Amino acid sequence: MFFLGDALVQIDMPRWAAELFSKNLGDTRPDARRFHQRSVARLFDLAVPRRDSGFARQPGVSATPEARARLEAVGAAVEAAAPTGVLDVANVERLGKWAASFPAASRIPELRYAWGRFLFLQGKTSEALAELDGLSPIDIPIARGGPDAKWRVRSAYIAASAALAAGDLEDAVARFARITKVRPSDPRDRQIVELSWMALGRVHHDVSDTDAAVRAYQRIGRDSPFFAEAMYETAWTLLRADRFEQAVQALDLLLIYDPSSPIVPEIKQLRGKIRVQQRDYRAAEEEFLGLRREFDKLATQLGRRLSAKGDATEYFAAVIGEDMEHFSLAAVLPVGALPVARTLPRAVQAEALAREVGELERDLSDTRTLLARMEEAVRAKDKARLFNDLAAHAAGLDNVDDDLMAVEEDLITRLAGDRDLGAAERKRLVLRDKVDRPLGDKTDLQRQAVVRLQRLAEQAHKLDLFVSGMRAELVATERYYEETRKEQKIDHQGFLKDAGARRDDIALHEGQVAALRDRIESAQAALRYEDPLREARTKAVVVYRQHLQGMYGALAKSGAQAEVTTLWNRAQGLHARADKARIDLDRTAGKRLDGAVVVLAEERANLDAYLGELTGKRSDTKVLVAEVLAASYSDVVTELNSLVLRSEVGLLDVAWAMKEAETDEIQHLEVQRDRELRDIDRAIEMGLEDVE
Repeated sequence: MFFLGDALVQIDMPRWAAELFSKNLGDTRPDARRFHQRSVARLFDLAVPRRDSGFARQPGVSATPEARARLEAVGAAVEAAAPTGVLDVANVERLGKWAASFPAASRIPELRYAWGRFLFLQGKTSEALAELDGLSPIDIPIARGGPDAKWRVRSAYIAASAALAAGDLEDAVARFARITKVRPSDPRDRQIVELSWMALGRVHHDVSDTDAAVRAYQRIGRDSPFFAEAMYETAWTLLRADRFEQAVQALDLLLIYDPSSPIVPEIKQLRGKIRVQQRDYRAAEEEFLGLRREFDKLATQLGRRLSAKGDATEYFAAVIGEDMEHFSLAAVLPVGALPVARTLPRAVQAEALAREVGELERDLSDTRTLLARMEEAVRAKDKARLFNDLAAHAAGLDNVDDDLMAVEEDLITRLAGDRDLGAAERKRLVLRDKVDRPLGDKTDLQRQAVVRLQRLAEQAHKLDLFVSGMRAELVATERYYEETRKEQKIDHQGFLKDAGARRDDIALHEGQVAALRDRIESAQAALRYEDPLREARTKAVVVYRQHLQGMYGALAKSGAQAEVTTLWNRAQGLHARADKARIDLDRTAGKRLDGAVVVLAEERANLDAYLGELTGKRSDTKVLVAEVLAASYSDVVTELNSLVLRSEVGLLDVAWAMKEAETDEIQHLEVQRDRELRDIDRAIEMGLEDVE
């Protein structure tokens, strides 16, 4: 029950998993109690679930200190709330009582970590520190190995974060520094060490210790997923210390390292602002002018496409329906606008929704194909060959029959001696030929059918590639038309309508190719499980054995050797044992298939219901995602216009800085002039006094 719940967590079924873990806690048997602490730990994780893989390196508010400062200035919250799980408040309280019921000395490391993490995310920092320090005491080095090493490293990081949240900077720095001395082998634990360096850099930044902050950030290597964010925060740290050239170098390195990052516009804006701080107004003006041209071009291009397409949901729906599993925003947006579109949550969610429905459709299709093969197998007459172990025995029995018939032929030859058997021998040769070639002239055709099906499968694959090529040509045509639309005199709405219809046709052809492939696989399964060649040979063997028995009986009447009789009787006994073994194999296979037949019938009904429901949901998904993409067009244009406006504001900042510099220079000149005038007046007065 525990491991089933663990598996359900892995496939994103948290509610069912929580039910199983809770059921395990309600089981008081000794075997169940061994898993109680682990079940409580997993329930804590479900109460406050872990973030998705890669969440820590997603650029957000923490990666844009300017945005964070502006939010703080207006009193907005910048701390991310803990994720909400599947357990309600009452169950969470009971879970805490469960954890407290285990003596502290006997709590397993996994439970200590899960409970400490939960307490930290609930804001109970002192209680979290007490629990986590019990697993990884501050005065004891973190061990490198052992089965509990990962819990010690992770608990140490959460404890350091709790100390930082409590405002004890000195303790937090000591804890993070302690983690950086660990050299774990697990990749996730190595990322925790890198996160500790990031934390040290941020703490030193906040206390204006620039050199220490930069040294901490520099410990993040280029192979780390946190390198980009470390470089960006390094630039802000250097900027705060008025080390402008080094800040620009850090930003330039970041642009080279990740030119498609969602924060590239922020990096370019920041680079222009640094030039303003350096009083390099010409370079700052070039930065902001380049940004304005770049974003204005994209905004104008998208705006034209949006106004030309009008309500383009039908076109978007055709693009989505063509290949939902591999749908991407790049199919409907210019490449340059993708970083901006990736910052829009709804656009990203629409893309993920389309892909998820496409993957579900493929999974159901594959399941249906597999189910069809299983149904073909269940209908087979020779059921023993459906199972690897039984099929091996059946093949062995066929070899036994061949060997025994060869022995019987030799015994008949010994009995016949020099006598001419006449018609009996001629009939034996005819029957033997039927054993070797059960279907006569059609035997080779039967074998060639398998080869032809394989060739048809290869042709279906080539057709699939051809249809994919048609789709690629259509995409290229659409992009070419968009780039040369000014020179075209074709009605744009008509072009889009025709393009959407062509995409629907391509999707239809792909469905037909997939159906053809399914039919080929079904035919291959039918040949495998209902092989007429094997059935005909089985009948021919029975007839041939009867004829051999008749020939032996006729020869034995005229006198048989005792040794031949003994060998013949032994061969017949072995035949009987082989026949009985075949019956036993079929009976065993039938017992195995009794439950499978019921399950197949149930799953066929379930699968048909799922497919029917998915068909309706697929159409709804196409319409919904198309509407979201149409709205995202406007949102992307708005974001690009906002970036254009910010670039113009940057130009105003340059102009204002130049005005301020000129004003300062004028004021300086005026002060200098007044000083010189006063000196002149004083000199004149002194000269007049001397004259007097």
